[in-house]
Parts: sequence; structure tokens; C-alpha cells
Amino acid sequence: MEATVNWMLRKWRDLWPGGLTRHQYSTLNLMAFCRHGLLGYNHARCGDCRHHEIYPSSCGDRHCPKCLGPRQAQWSAQVCSRLPDCAHFHVVFTLPAQLNEFFRLNYCLAANLLFAAAAETIKLFQANNWRMEGAFLAVLHTWGSALNWHPHLHVLVSAGGWYRVNGRWRQMRPDYMFHVGSMSMVFRAIFLRKLEELDADPDVKWPEELDTMEKRRSWRVNLAARNWNIFTRPTLGNTRAVVRYLARYTSRIAISNQRITAVDAAARTVSFNCKDYRHEGRNKEITMSGSMFLRCFAQHLVPKGFRRVRYFGLLTGRRDRIQQLPDAPQRSIGEDAPTQSRPACPRCGGQNWTYPKLRSFPHLSRIRPGTKLTITKRCKPEDWSFSLQQTRASPDSRRIVQQEDDADAVHLPDVFFGSRRRRIS
Repeated sequence: MEATVNWMLRKWRDLWPGGLTRHQYSTLNLMAFCRHGLLGYNHARCGDCRHHEIYPSSCGDRHCPKCLGPRQAQWSAQVCSRLPDCAHFHVVFTLPAQLNEFFRLNYCLAANLLFAAAAETIKLFQANNWRMEGAFLAVLHTWGSALNWHPHLHVLVSAGGWYRVNGRWRQMRPDYMFHVGSMSMVFRAIFLRKLEELDADPDVKWPEELDTMEKRRSWRVNLAARNWNIFTRPTLGNTRAVVRYLARYTSRIAISNQRITAVDAAARTVSFNCKDYRHEGRNKEITMSGSMFLRCFAQHLVPKGFRRVRYFGLLTGRRDRIQQLPDAPQRSIGEDAPTQSRPACPRCGGQNWTYPKLRSFPHLSRIRPGTKLTITKRCKPEDWSFSLQQTRASPDSRRIVQQEDDADAVHLPDVFFGSRRRRIS
């Protein structure tokens, strides 16, 4: 039995939360059958020793905890190649708990509001205190370590930029950015001002207790009297580690399979590790029912087409804007990073992989017969994909010889075609 989110989505289908959109249910379907076989298989062949391997296709969804490891590494390398070789700061903008329900009802609108308020705050402080235009990127998270609803924004800010006085590169202190209390007050004022502009918008969904303009005005006054938390810390020459931390959740949400410690199939409970930040970040184990776990996981699904990673300042537009500034660093923080190598062949150690079409193979008969393989009618053979780049699967970690779970065994026909990612009905 697998202690993974994908296994629980596949086996506990009756525990899926209700009230989700069609796109969210389609996303859960794809993750349930990721690397299981119903999404098809792929064929990898070593170009040196002709060794070949068969492995099930991954779903390729950006929420899946099993997928997109190569994409995370690629995004991290691309970001590091653009960031200048200078000091950086890791800033976290957190919203008060009173805004959680509003954020849940208006995900895209509230997230855009959070991005705009945080970007305007940083640009304002850079222009007033440093008199320059900097470079920074922001990544949205909506979860805490315990899968709770906790919207916050991670921002990576460079301690240097285009100096408005002489148009040259200006390097700032590597250990101090701005006063956190002043940033918190400005961020609060900007966000509440933008929130007030939405008061008369008929498309905004307000909580039941905020159904009138008078109640919403009193609610904003209450928010203005609270402290809005902003965390800032210099990376101290370890900016690549911060980028790798952010990359782990650019193509995944809420929780990784490595954090799940136990799954009780009989009692339908899940246990996983988390950090208790109220007690100095101590590690503890949480056990919750399967229905509660899937409900907490599904609430963090990102709407279709929404961008959780956004770039600002000198990181927008041309990739060489920073290098064109006089006195600017001519190298990036990613130039010293090790390059990502392709998976090695287990027989000869080569990395010359090819990915031909998957046809019939005699050794596939060793897979124990089980339920028949069903392919959705919306798939057409001429449209199916056999490319590793599209399935985003890696042959070194997804080799199959025999299904681990007999109950999930798949019967393969004599001539089997791999399938592209499709919704499983």
C-alpha cells in the first residue's frame, strides 16, 4: 500500500469533498491515476546498449506531488540564471485571519490584490529609501504546514538595482533591507485601499456576515487596527537555497508524499509530519480522517490559468536588463550551480536516451492481469503522445516490472498505445 496522496485519491473516491468545480474534479482525477497505468505507458531506450524500459505516464499536473520534479529543477535553474550575483532578501507578506474567508470566496481577485499590494509596497520603499528600481519575484502560497488555509506571499528581493540619480547600478547593504514595522503599515494601507475600491463591485462574493456596506466598512476599520505581519531576512549568500525552496511548491501544492508517515486503510486515517511554529517550529505528527485530509488538500487547488509566480522590476522584459546597467554584476547566482544531468542507464551508465513509440513487448505479460485497461472515448490514437517531455516522467525513477499493488494491476493488450493526459471519467 502506498502512503501517497495519489493512492488516497484513487482508493477513497467516496471521500472526495463536494462543491468543487469541474476543473478541480478533473485535476483530482488526473492525480489519482498518475503513474498508475491508466494514463498510458512510455518507452525509453538507451542509445548505447539498446537497453529499454517501460514506465507508466505521469499526469503532468502542476498540483501533483509525484510529478514535475524536472520542471522544478528547470525553473530553479532559470531563475538563478537571471538573478544578479548580489545580496538578496527573503520577504513574506501574510494576511490576517479575518481575510481568509474573503480570499477563499474570491481566490483570483484576492490573490491579484495581494500581489499588487506587495509589489507596490516594495517599489515604494525602494524608490523612497534607496532611490532606485530593483528586481524581485513573488510566489503565492495558500497553505500552512498543517494543511490549514494560510494565504501568504514569498518575495525574493535583490539588494541592488537601477539608481535613479545617475542611471547606474547601485548596491545596497547585504544585511538590512527596510524597517519591518513601516513596511507592515504601508502594506496594510495599500491593501485596504484596494479592498475598499471593490466595495461596490457586484462580481465580488462577500461572506454572509459582510452583506452590507456598513458591515464591510466596520470590518475594514477592524483590519486597520490590527498588526499585519511581514517577515524579512537576508539570504546571506545562500540565495539558491531560497530559490530551491520556492521551486518545490511552484509545481506542487500543500504537502509532499515524503511528509506522510502512515495511512490506515481500515480506519481511513492519515498521519503526517508538520512544524508547530507556535512552539519554536518543533516537529510533530498530526493524524486526521481521510475525508478531512482530502478536503484540506483540495481547498488549495489553483484555478485554471492562474499564475502563482510573478516577476517585477528589472526581472520583467528582456533577460539582460540588469547586465546592461553600468557597474552591474555581469554574472548570475546560477553560474556556479551544478548542471542537471540526464538519468543514467542502469546497464551501461550512458545518458543517451531515446523515446520511441510504445508497441507490444513480450515481457509485459509478466504483469499480473487485473482490471481491464480503459481508455476514455475522447482520446484518439493519432492524437496520443509518446514524448517524455510531455508526460514529464523520468525513466530512472519510474521503471516497472510488476505492479506493487495487486488490486491495481492492469491487463495490457497485445498492442498497447501510450495515451496523452486526459480526464478519467
